Amino acid sequence: EAVEIDPIMGPKLLNPEDGGTTWMRAIETGKRWNERDAADQKVLAYKAAQANIAARKRMEQLKVEAARQKEVARKEAEMEHILKHKRALDKALASGGNKSELMMLRCQWELSKDPVLWTGVTRDALLANHAKKAKGIIYGMEFPWSEETLVEFGAQWLTKAFHAAGTLDASNKVASVTLEQKVKIDAGNNAGKFLFEVTYAKEDPRLHTKLFAKIPFKMTKETQADRISSSVIKQPMDLHEINTYRLMEASFPMATPKFYFGDISCETSNFILITERIPYAEVGEDRIGSKTLKPFEIEGPYDKCKDKYQLRGDPKEYYMLLVKTMAKIGGLDKAGEMLSQEMLEATRQIAPPPSNFPLQEKQASGQPPDILQGTLQNCLNFVSETAQALFPDYVTTEEFGEKFINTMMTWSAYSTEIQHWLHLDPAYVALGHANLNADNAYFWRNNEGKLDCGIIDWGGFAQGCLGHKFWWCFNCADFDQFRDNLSDYIAAFVSTYKEFGGPDIDPSVLKMQILLTTFGNMMFMCMAVPDCFRMCPKKEWETIKDRQDPRVANNINGKSTLRTTLQVLTNCIRVLEEMGSDEVLATWIKDIWVGKFGKTPKSRVAIFGEVAHA
Repeated sequence: EAVEIDPIMGPKLLNPEDGGTTWMRAIETGKRWNERDAADQKVLAYKAAQANIAARKRMEQLKVEAARQKEVARKEAEMEHILKHKRALDKALASGGNKSELMMLRCQWELSKDPVLWTGVTRDALLANHAKKAKGIIYGMEFPWSEETLVEFGAQWLTKAFHAAGTLDASNKVASVTLEQKVKIDAGNNAGKFLFEVTYAKEDPRLHTKLFAKIPFKMTKETQADRISSSVIKQPMDLHEINTYRLMEASFPMATPKFYFGDISCETSNFILITERIPYAEVGEDRIGSKTLKPFEIEGPYDKCKDKYQLRGDPKEYYMLLVKTMAKIGGLDKAGEMLSQEMLEATRQIAPPPSNFPLQEKQASGQPPDILQGTLQNCLNFVSETAQALFPDYVTTEEFGEKFINTMMTWSAYSTEIQHWLHLDPAYVALGHANLNADNAYFWRNNEGKLDCGIIDWGGFAQGCLGHKFWWCFNCADFDQFRDNLSDYIAAFVSTYKEFGGPDIDPSVLKMQILLTTFGNMMFMCMAVPDCFRMCPKKEWETIKDRQDPRVANNINGKSTLRTTLQVLTNCIRVLEEMGSDEVLATWIKDIWVGKFGKTPKSRVAIFGEVAHA
């Protein structure tokens, strides 16, 4: 132990309480250091060293204790902050607070807690545990994940769940639960859904008795692949949806169904989301859109890829509303009015950085070219031969076939670099719905006939490229109205985005993003062609002559997957042939890859693989 020695006062002693120094008492009250002999100085120096060693140990102990006390104080303050919000919510629940106030207080309470962390689920864990009960990562309680398990858990569990989520007054309880038997939901591609009805011990006009539940697909032969896709490949999509309701319900610039409870397990991948049931006016009707509705009655429910036959008015009116709603959410995110970046990062709803998409100058960054050619040729055979009656006539021409293969191969070679560019400018990255198709909204008109909407199906709600989210609003729409009105839609998005807090963005850049996004969507559909034959055997396609044939128009195995694949593939093909997306890709390579990034165009071998030399 080194000791600092003053020539007159001698060794300096550490004060463990404040970290300062003092003099030895023997010198302060007796002879000065310079008045003592060498032996005496040696003894005092040794004592000073021992005292300083003990002082340092004490200082470390005090430091640890201070840190512990600080952490205790932080946790106490954090808990008090949470309890403060919970007390405010409980008071409002008990004293008749209105729905908007309760929604705001509930979200504030949830946001005061530490973020819920997703640790992930593997395919093996899903296969092994999907039928097991497990505690959720949000509220720490076991939960049902099917109609059968909801009945098993019963009204007592619903009471406990609604209390835990802050959606039911502590003095009230769920008295009964009854499954809906007449109306069954067989729409959607990512999850199962069912309806049920409850009664409460105390009637409360703020509570809904007719409720909706979203759950995982069952692990059956028909839906196992979809379950693995949504629970493993797309994870944590389901948690995103629960968190969107749980944390952001009060922040949205439009309506969304009231949240009652939601939780998910990392052990099993099972989840449940319970919200109010949307009171669609045409449930059970033979033909959606034929019934006369009063103001504020909810249209539909509309099906995916059936705009032409179901929407009650001009499709442009509906999609313009969706575009503006999408822009409002993005603008509010940029203005900091939704969730903080820290919370979005914790909930894994933050946009991926461009560094996640490294530039690869010498090779294709997408699928291996030799394998990809087979996938594309299989898709081309499907649209030009097997299912040709459902696609434009030009898909049978040699010219289109060459354009399709060459363009998709080129896009794949640059696919990662395009994603890098799509996420490069923060002005074009914001929170948004993953696929704001018409079936993921619900519509009504006011007394003056003005159309309004609410939004549902928040799975995958996260930050991302605006152009990507824009296309995924239209990929299931009728192509003609998208093509004819795209400029108007883009102009409305740009102005609304700015009005609600977003920066100025260039309409031409947004359009390039939109059209480039269609290639990735088309690739998904090309890879889905084998699934088409699982949903509709190959021999059946010979007699399918139009999209109204029930074998392709109806939901198959409780899903709209087949109808969606055909519609999206058609739209992407038409964007290529009729809107020149191949030329947009060529422009991107010239202006961005070469002009902005300063790279050399990828070689034919890089794009097409060894086949290019054949």
